[in-house]
Amino acid sequence: MKIAEVVVDRPVRGLDRAWSYAIPEGMDLVSGTRVEVPLGAGKAFGIVVAISDSKPAQIELKSVLAALDPYPVLTSEMIDLAHWMAERYVCFLPQALRAMIPSAVRRGMKPKVIWHYHTVGERTGRSSLKQTLWQWIHEHPQATRVEMQKVFTNPGTLLKALVAEGSVVATREIKGKEFRVNPSPYQLNEDQLAAISAIDSAPGRQWLLEGVTGSGKTEVYLAVLQKVLQRGGQALVLVPEIALTPQTWERFSARFPDSTYVWHSNLTDGERVQLWQAVQTDEPLVVIAARSGVFLPFQHLRLIVIDEEQETSYKQEDHPRYHAREVAIRRAKSFGATLILGSATPSLETAWNARQGHIGWIKLPSRVMQRSLPEMRVVDMRQELATGNRGMFSKTLMDAISAALEREQQVLLFLNRRGFSTFVLCRSCGKALGCPHCAVTLTYHSDQDHLRCHYCDFTMPMPTHCPACRSDKIRYFGAGTERVVAEVQRLWPQARIVRADRDSLTSRDSYYQLYRTFIQGQADVLVGTQMIAKGMDFPRVTVVGIVAADLGLHFPDFRSGERTFQLLVQSGGRAGRGIDPGQVVVQTYNPEHYAITHAVTQDVDAFVRQELEMRQELGYPPFGSLWLLELSGTDEGAVIQAAQQLGDQLSVRLANNAAVLGPSAAPLLKIRNHYRYHILVRTASNELAVSRTLLEMQSEHPELSITTDPYFML
Repeated sequence: MKIAEVVVDRPVRGLDRAWSYAIPEGMDLVSGTRVEVPLGAGKAFGIVVAISDSKPAQIELKSVLAALDPYPVLTSEMIDLAHWMAERYVCFLPQALRAMIPSAVRRGMKPKVIWHYHTVGERTGRSSLKQTLWQWIHEHPQATRVEMQKVFTNPGTLLKALVAEGSVVATREIKGKEFRVNPSPYQLNEDQLAAISAIDSAPGRQWLLEGVTGSGKTEVYLAVLQKVLQRGGQALVLVPEIALTPQTWERFSARFPDSTYVWHSNLTDGERVQLWQAVQTDEPLVVIAARSGVFLPFQHLRLIVIDEEQETSYKQEDHPRYHAREVAIRRAKSFGATLILGSATPSLETAWNARQGHIGWIKLPSRVMQRSLPEMRVVDMRQELATGNRGMFSKTLMDAISAALEREQQVLLFLNRRGFSTFVLCRSCGKALGCPHCAVTLTYHSDQDHLRCHYCDFTMPMPTHCPACRSDKIRYFGAGTERVVAEVQRLWPQARIVRADRDSLTSRDSYYQLYRTFIQGQADVLVGTQMIAKGMDFPRVTVVGIVAADLGLHFPDFRSGERTFQLLVQSGGRAGRGIDPGQVVVQTYNPEHYAITHAVTQDVDAFVRQELEMRQELGYPPFGSLWLLELSGTDEGAVIQAAQQLGDQLSVRLANNAAVLGPSAAPLLKIRNHYRYHILVRTASNELAVSRTLLEMQSEHPELSITTDPYFML
């Protein structure tokens, strides 16, 4: 009697384990297959995670009701990955498994698959109708259902029965595309050739490819990828933003026109299912993907590239709270695949691993074609204010913009804040208009003349009088991307301006339209948030203005300095990537901050050394692990009491393994009418013991939210 170990798709306390079910006679199940099983008085869907021959002693098992797919949706490698994720990210096993399967596949949506059928063994003395169909298939090996329907009126039921009894086997058609590669339009330099040679000489190794902005990292990716595809392998290229996929796809598909696919959240269900099927074949291909692409069920994965590996968008903020870089490292080891972590400003974790020799380290120190790095100039906005300039643009930046527009060059203005104004204040009573559901101020959006909460999406019309004192002395404070656009229009009325932020890029095609508009020179100025700092290549941009360099420095987060440094270097690196040299104007009220001084000199090594010293002293990653525990509820008193009790329990259970800090109110105390309290757990060397203890606590406190190595602590 065969037994299926099934994890049901119910991420709740008490069901977070595999359950044993008998496999009925004639049902051929393998690990990774989706099934329907009885659960209590009802039914549930689940994933088979193991098959065994042993029956638990003195237990009458219920049977699997049905197999939902003719083939497994997860490989054994992915099931092992899910077990690792559940422990590493302190989540339920069903949550980890669910993250790997697209919703369209979970709903049973089928790809347009052509199945071929052939017989196995002998089959005689059986039902005449099934025997007739079996004999026909025997005489027509690799026949399709379409071909059968030309001979038989309704072969579907009979065919399913033949497959179930094992006398007929179904195999999916593999469309053997001819692999084509177009020559590179670029002449590689010595640094690039050396990088390609080093990576190719050590298959299966992990590498940090650290290259200054514009150093030609993408051409290194393409050259390594060409070798992988020519050897019949498959590859995954992760990019941090959907906005980067059109540009990256164009570069890769121009080189490999028949073998390049894309995967991101804006695909239709049909497109997702089709690609889900394609990567399960023997076809050599490359997938350009956002974060979730790390879970695609590759069969022959030989290369993973993570471009801009330092980006925080690789960290999932909802359950399961995984980091795509860590998952990619795990998958690369399982496949024996090469992993390239590319960046001009590596994460502290990756920089530390490279300096310790845990991974290979390749540097591209110069821009391609002997192009110079942009000149970076710091403007102290305190001095601008002292001279009477109360505008958002310094004289230095305004002069640079004017000169670029006169030369018919392009300008990029970076501000990591959406909206027109960051808050609206009554000058009579001093009250800022806040969200009624969250402990944050509302942001004014001029295009729709309303106020919006960027945490719960609450909106309200812009009032004419203060809701608190009824005064009409209401004023906008702060500046967002919409305000920057308005100011550019006022100062340079002839300039053609486009905006790139979460509010303006909402449709499936909006990212591509923005990219084409700017790359084709149909706009002069691009105003955007951090998404435009991540690897976009606009050769005609000669001026980059960083409107408020210190916006991210004052968050209560140990990574704030790292994020600020990376954003300044990356956004500044968009300038001067073409023939004309570039310049970057950095506006700040904190010109002496080490993150800004190192960014302006573009001295990555100096910043990494200083930041690592601080992290080591405090025991923060990469010198230890952190877990952020959050309790929330509508009754603040009850939340405080529960958090104090949990903190006391953790202090006892983790006394020998970790430090427990808190509880304390979250920096953003209230979101969506829920009060939030945090506890921080920190350890230098006992990660596994702490993780297992927290897993137990998660089961005991289902309302508890746990984030491993958090990237945002608000």
